[in-house]
Amino acid sequence: MQKSVAQKSVGLVVVALALVVALAGGAAAQQSLTWTAGAVGGGWYAISGGMAELLREKANLNIKVIPGGGTQNPLLVEKGDAELGMGLPPLLGAAFRGEDPYPGQKMEHLRALAGNMSLNTFHFYVAADSPFAKMTMDEIFKGKKPMRLAISKPGSSDVWVFEKIMEFYGYCQPGKTADCYKTWEAAGTKFFRGSYSEQAGAFKDRNVDGTFTFLALPGASITEASVGRELKLLAFPKPLLEFLGKFGMGEGVIPAGTYPKAVNGSEPVVSATMTTPAVALPIPSSDTAASSESGTCSVSEGLLKRLSSEKPPWQTRPDTSCTRGARPPRPTS
Repeated sequence: MQKSVAQKSVGLVVVALALVVALAGGAAAQQSLTWTAGAVGGGWYAISGGMAELLREKANLNIKVIPGGGTQNPLLVEKGDAELGMGLPPLLGAAFRGEDPYPGQKMEHLRALAGNMSLNTFHFYVAADSPFAKMTMDEIFKGKKPMRLAISKPGSSDVWVFEKIMEFYGYCQPGKTADCYKTWEAAGTKFFRGSYSEQAGAFKDRNVDGTFTFLALPGASITEASVGRELKLLAFPKPLLEFLGKFGMGEGVIPAGTYPKAVNGSEPVVSATMTTPAVALPIPSSDTAASSESGTCSVSEGLLKRLSSEKPPWQTRPDTSCTRGARPPRPTS
């Protein structure tokens, strides 16, 4: 039986990290690295924790996993606050080029090591006993319906996409995300920001009417929310999916039976998806990098440049050619 894509990705990460540590000039047992993941309770945090344990077992690496988010992780890695981080194709591409949401901050020291460890899906669900359950996503957003909505904390990929959705519906101009929130708040909407488990708790306690979140299927917090209170998953309209496609997202489906407690759990629900996170790594400083006599194999900047190209990132092939010579110093700011 062939290995799954996830298993192959895990193997690639183990080999790549072991190589980087060796090139850094230290014994593996002496290495301690920080891995920035996602919010506690989410898929990224669970994946990162599992990977950290595997790396301790297979490569004798000590990995500390910390909470993070799709938007903030490239910054943490580039600054050296973490050596590794989970990322998303469009955000990594934007970080590499210094584009929104990182205007003027080119992060050319980032490197992609692996991806396709899972496929994450956006969920917009509302209480089944609320008036929003009888509305479409278009009707809610176009009508600026006042609601209490749970979303993730700033710096997460969930919020970045949510802000793109508000831009699509004309709540604000591109790059003016603060105005998007003000527009909907002016109509009476209130936002609750919290972790995935906190979002589920707020929904079950009837403190919010709905939730927008981004998780691999099935999302544990969504299953938890559906057990405590009936919910309905809302489909993403085609024009919105086409708009989000410009930022590297694809069209997918939450299959029937994924959330059996949802009132429409027996039906497939169209949504936006994004291929699973690539693992980003900064270039080691020149004083510890491989000398010009050594070859260093890595997934080069070519992959990062293509991560948010018009062609879906899962259709691209990473450049795994070897480069020689000392690499540029890491940023100090």
